[in-house]
Amino acid sequence: MTQDDLYDLIRWTNDTDGYQFAKEIYNREEPDEYTRGKFSDMQKHLIRWVASLDYKNRERLTKAINNQAERWIK
Repeated sequence: MTQDDLYDLIRWTNDTDGYQFAKEIYNREEPDEYTRGKFSDMQKHLIRWVASLDYKNRERLTKAINNQAERWIK
């Protein structure tokens, strides 16, 4: 992991809203009770939340961060 990776992770967690979070990480069209709880975990306990993700959701998180980082560059 590089400083840029850490910066991208922090920026993604701050710039992402509940709708984007539910869609990008949990593949749900709108937030529901489950994703609202997970969003709160992400905001309050980032390391614990990342550690709790299964392989597919970690893959989605990586993709979401990289996609957002590409948009910042443009």
